[in-house]
Amino acid sequence: MVNMNYDNGLGDIIPGRKNIQIRSSAHEKVVIVPHSNGSQYWVILFDQGTYYSYKLTSGLILTNGVVTSQLSLTNILSDRRGILKSSPDGSKLINTSAGGANRAFLTSFDNTTGAVSNPINLTTNSIFNRFFGAEFSPSSNLVYLNGNSTASGNTCGTSNQREILQYEILGFSGWEDNPILIGGSIGANSGRGQLQLGPNGKIYFARTCQQWLGVINSPNTIGINSFYVDDGVQLALNTRSREGLPYLSNSILPLLKNEVNGLIKFDSDGNGCSQNDLNFQNVIIRAASGGAINYDFTDSDGNYKINLTDASHIIEPLPENPTYWSFSPQNVVVDFPTQASPLIQDFCVTANGLVEDLELIVVPLEQARPGFETDYKVVIKNKGNQTASGSVKLEFEEDFMTLLSTNPNAGNTPSNQLSWSFSNLQPFQMEEFEYTMTLNAPTQATNPLNGGDILTFTGTVTGAGTDVMPADNMMVFDQTVVNSYDPNDKTCLEGDTVELTMVGEYVHYMIRFENTGTASAINVIVQDFIDRTKFDITTLVPISASHTFFTRIRERQLVEFIFEDINLDFNDATNDGYVLFKLKTLNTLSAGDTFDNTADIFFDFNAPIVTNTASVTVMSTASVGETTDSSIKVYPNPAKSFINLSASNSLESVTIIDINGRTLSQTNFTGNSTNQRVSLENLSSGIYFVTIQSEVGQKVEKLIVE
Repeated sequence: MVNMNYDNGLGDIIPGRKNIQIRSSAHEKVVIVPHSNGSQYWVILFDQGTYYSYKLTSGLILTNGVVTSQLSLTNILSDRRGILKSSPDGSKLINTSAGGANRAFLTSFDNTTGAVSNPINLTTNSIFNRFFGAEFSPSSNLVYLNGNSTASGNTCGTSNQREILQYEILGFSGWEDNPILIGGSIGANSGRGQLQLGPNGKIYFARTCQQWLGVINSPNTIGINSFYVDDGVQLALNTRSREGLPYLSNSILPLLKNEVNGLIKFDSDGNGCSQNDLNFQNVIIRAASGGAINYDFTDSDGNYKINLTDASHIIEPLPENPTYWSFSPQNVVVDFPTQASPLIQDFCVTANGLVEDLELIVVPLEQARPGFETDYKVVIKNKGNQTASGSVKLEFEEDFMTLLSTNPNAGNTPSNQLSWSFSNLQPFQMEEFEYTMTLNAPTQATNPLNGGDILTFTGTVTGAGTDVMPADNMMVFDQTVVNSYDPNDKTCLEGDTVELTMVGEYVHYMIRFENTGTASAINVIVQDFIDRTKFDITTLVPISASHTFFTRIRERQLVEFIFEDINLDFNDATNDGYVLFKLKTLNTLSAGDTFDNTADIFFDFNAPIVTNTASVTVMSTASVGETTDSSIKVYPNPAKSFINLSASNSLESVTIIDINGRTLSQTNFTGNSTNQRVSLENLSSGIYFVTIQSEVGQKVEKLIVE
């Protein structure tokens, strides 16, 4: 017996209150379930077909009045190695035995009387019929078993086959004999392991002798969309999992076991929300309970679903521009378990006045490689509350690329400009305009392209009325030319630097993924860990993607973009996709600060593909990114001891400043030279900015000194 007041709040055993025998014989399993009276608990043991339920009150286990439940069918659980678990709602128990085939029993539990009853033998026709680890979903209607092909498997190097099996309790006729196999692995070091539900609603699996834990990411979901990942959590360097995990009582954990779902519609005709009204998509839903906050997003159909603990929660939609809209109700209070789960709560939205607000984003669908065709897209979004019409213009550097095609057909006058028109764009609706460029090769006689060069695209959208937020009607996208190609990457569309005036404003991220395997990927999940010390996660807005997807937030800062049943091909022509979103940086960032972002891409049950880190630095000079002489080149970059400068025009000067805007050096050139070398020997490793002046203009470029 431990008193948590001992040892300065760390807790310690009360003298004399240890090694107190409760029962002389029992298997290696014990489970605790809250009593229905709310003030006591049940401690449940198992021994050779009999369940023993002891009352726990005021820290004492009462050995008198034990409730005995003799279930003869469970006599086959003779191997003492196994797991005993309770469902989160306390109504069920699952009991496994590692030594024989199909030895697992689901039983009912009465948390008023302590009686165990209704044993159901869980079996499988697969070879994975030696059960060890067991766990329930947070919703308590699914049970998971770790099935192994042999009884051995806890010795490193032992060859075994294992699988995670999912049973839908009372889901269909014969459910107890027909589990769904959701993932596993074959070969050495693949033996039995425990399954454990965590407070975040995910189930973790101990992979014997491995440096990874498996993870069931969506354990309330039936079938393979529960999304088991074998290499789910990497353990510390030089450590290995064995077959156990720290035991947590599911009936006591503050689990996200309740569900609130609903539909958000926009009443555009003013006669009340109906099925024919517009879906309010990609709006964040916040559920707050004291300091605990959970988030979700509406999907393309306006639906949302959020899982919550037993507590009182305030649920409210958080649109990007709340002054444009009125929600009915504005928010709602739900209280679990007083209210039944699942609970349905819809919201009806009406317009506040007449607001025109258009947004334009220039999107690179591929990296820019010299000599290759590169696809781009201009995305127009109606963020206002009225139907919009207008035109789109895209300017490009025609000296360094050749227009190959557009879709839909674009006007091309003047020759360095593309133009389209759009009409009747509904609120929340987007329209996309695609174009393909053939980039100049490095060997081209005039205007060659090389790795590190910058291509600039400028997009502008103009509506029929007055836009209330004209700042996002134009976007300048600078794309860095690369020589190597990574099909899974992350890009900040604002570039590697942003001006100080951009702090607290939206930045756009694009994550691209490509299936380079040998089979189609049924599901793809893109995970993005948002640094809450740099970003305001409540401002996150999913914008568009290559395929149908939905968004959710886990653990208050892990964003998941989920592509279910995407069946992403593995052929080059059809094996790629992307997701585009935006969010605001915190307004506390200052000049010189850097915000980084990296994504993990999961293809079915494979280990995640980790993208590059998109690193952006806040600059303090308004001239960052300015280019009035595009022929100026700076190389190498990153650099060590020197940089080379070249241009089609005579070079006049170069200025180097640090990330705080302080001028470190300025060099003036004489003569009419178009090539110069500048020493960096006095600079330490870090990020700098160079301003190169020629006789016709200048260029400001970020420089990394190694």
